Amino acid sequence: MNLSSTFLRCAGIAALSTAATLATLPVAAADNARPDTRGHEVCRHVTVDKTAPVISKASVLVKAPVSTIWRLHTDIDAWSAWIPEITPASKTTPGPLRPGSTFTWSPQNMKVTSTVTAVSPRVCTAWAAPVNGINGIHLFTFKPVRGGVLVTTEESWAGAPVEADVPGNQASLDAGLRDWVNRIKDTAEARTNCPRPVPAQTD
Repeated sequence: MNLSSTFLRCAGIAALSTAATLATLPVAAADNARPDTRGHEVCRHVTVDKTAPVISKASVLVKAPVSTIWRLHTDIDAWSAWIPEITPASKTTPGPLRPGSTFTWSPQNMKVTSTVTAVSPRVCTAWAAPVNGINGIHLFTFKPVRGGVLVTTEESWAGAPVEADVPGNQASLDAGLRDWVNRIKDTAEARTNCPRPVPAQTD
């Protein structure tokens, strides 16, 4: 990567087009780690709805410190800087994320209020987001592995609108989760590789 491309990434000009929709961004297969399909993600005993008609999972290896990834993930008010398709987004409960915290966000132009159900700092989050007859449960887990951090997101959708079109909703959720983890990867790695400012010389 040359200096100019590094500058653009560090300045916040997304490597993935901010005009793209959640359903159209490609997945870099070489950097993706296959999720464990034998079980479900768990955050402090919270997991997805195992009986839901639509459940999706996506994982990616992120070559960045877990602290950088965690800040990116939990700074909800700054989501617009790297994943504008689901914003505006803002916390409605002050302080760090904890069970009972709420935040609003706008996937597919819907205003959603999510309630955090579980948090383990730098390890996992879980939240619930009922909207328009759909009951969603969404988890993120962050696992240090050789070469970086395995970031996994898993989400379940249940409710009459989901049952009315299971294949369509499955495809939509699959694409959205793949996009989300790849945005985390791209942004966290860009921030990690940003050149440090050179201190000014003094006489």
